[in-house]
Amino acid sequence: MRTKFRKVVAELAQDIQTGKLVPGDRLPTHRELAYRFGLSLGTATRVFAELEAMGLTVGEVGRGTFVRMQGEGRAVDFALADPDQSIVDFSLNRFILPEQEAIFAGSVARVLADKGCDSLDYRNSVGAEYDRYRIADWLNDDREGTPFDLAQLTICSGGQHALMLALMSACHAGQAVVVEDYTYPVVRLACEMLHLDVVTVESDEEGICPASLDALCEDEGVRMLFTMPNVQNPTSVTMSVKRRHAIADVLKKRNILALEDDAYGFLLEQPPVSLCDLAPDHVFYSRTLSKSWAPGLRICYLVAPKAFSRQIDKAQRATVWMSAPLMVSVATELVATGHYEAVVSLKRREIAKRQKIVRRVLGDLDLITDPRSMHVMLKLPSGIRTGEFLAALKERNVVASPLRQFVASCDCVKVPEGIRLCIGSPSNRKSLEEALVCVHKALRSFDAAP
Repeated sequence: MRTKFRKVVAELAQDIQTGKLVPGDRLPTHRELAYRFGLSLGTATRVFAELEAMGLTVGEVGRGTFVRMQGEGRAVDFALADPDQSIVDFSLNRFILPEQEAIFAGSVARVLADKGCDSLDYRNSVGAEYDRYRIADWLNDDREGTPFDLAQLTICSGGQHALMLALMSACHAGQAVVVEDYTYPVVRLACEMLHLDVVTVESDEEGICPASLDALCEDEGVRMLFTMPNVQNPTSVTMSVKRRHAIADVLKKRNILALEDDAYGFLLEQPPVSLCDLAPDHVFYSRTLSKSWAPGLRICYLVAPKAFSRQIDKAQRATVWMSAPLMVSVATELVATGHYEAVVSLKRREIAKRQKIVRRVLGDLDLITDPRSMHVMLKLPSGIRTGEFLAALKERNVVASPLRQFVASCDCVKVPEGIRLCIGSPSNRKSLEEALVCVHKALRSFDAAP
C-alpha cells in the first residue's frame, strides 16, 4: 500500500506540474480518489495531505481540494525539489506562499495599465493622496479609537525605515530607548547610529511589566518605548488587554513616547486593542507588509501622533524623499482588491498547521512559542553551547539564529544557550518537517556523544 500511495502522489503531482491539472481545478473527493485508484479511505486522505504539504493543493472546508496557483510552475518545481539538496534557512523571516507570485504579477500589470500611472515620477514625500486615503480607511477599520487624520500617515520604505523616522523625529542624542530583554535586533543598530542609549524593561508572559517601565521612566533621559504587543519577535508573547491599558497609563503619566511595531498582528484574527488607540498622542504605530505579504515589497505604514507629523515629513524627505511609487501603488492595489487579506488568511491557516508539526517533532524539547506564531525559541540543555549546536545543524544543511542575536544588552540577562527558528521559511510543510527532524537529531547527537 505504501508503494501505491507514492505512485498516486507522484501521478497527481506530475499532472499539476505538466499542466494537465491547472490552478483552480477541483480534485476528486476522498471517496472518489479511493475508488479510482483502489485505495483505502485512510490512504486517500494521506494522498491529499501529502499534496497539500508539498504546496501543490489547498483544501477549503465545505468546498473541496483545489490546485494552487503556482506562478508559472516555478513554485511547483521548488516544492517538488528534494529538500536534502538545498539548505533550509530558519534564520530569515520570509514566508511566501506559492500563489503570491501570480497575484503580485497581476497587481503590477493592473497598476502599469492604468492610464494615470505615475510610477516613474516624483510623488508627495509622505505618499500620494489616493494611496494614503485608501490605506487610511483600511487601517482605521481596525481601530477601536478615534480615526487618525490623513496628515498623520506616512508611507515608508519598510519597517526599518519607519523605525528610523520615528526615532529621528522624536529623540535626541543621549536620550534612552526602552526595549524588552529580547527584542528586534535592528532597534539596537538604529539607536547606535543615532547615538541613543538602550535600556531594558522587565517582561513576563503577559508582556512588558508596567511597574518596571514606570520605574525606568523616572530617569529624565528616557524618551521612547519600543514594543511589539502582538506576537512579539522572538518570544511570541501577545500583550494582554489589561497590560496594554496599564502601559498606556504609564506613557501618559510619564509623558514618554512609544513605537508600536505591529509587524505580526496579522497572525491574530482579532488583535487586541492597540496602544495607539489607548494613547494616540504618545504612540507611533507601524504596520509593515514585509512579514504579512513579502519582504521584497518594502512598504510600511507609519501613523504618528499629530504633534510629530511635520517632523516625520522632514525625516522622510531627508532619508528617501519618497517610497518607490510602483511598490506603493501595488501595495494599495493588493489591499483594495482584497488579495492582501486573502493571502493573510491563508498564511494564518498555514502557520497553524506548521505549528502542529513543530509540536509533533520538537514537543519533547524546551520550546517557547505560540500556536499562532512564525517563531520558535529553542533553549538548549545544560552543557550544549549554541555555537557547537549551530555547527551541527549546518552539517545537516540547516541554518538558524542564535538567541544572543535578540538580546538587547550584554549585561541585561545571562544569555541562554539556544536558537530561534522561523517556521515560515521552508518552502512547504514537508521540507519543514524534515528540517525539524534534523534539528531534533542534531540535539540528540550531543546526548549520544561520549
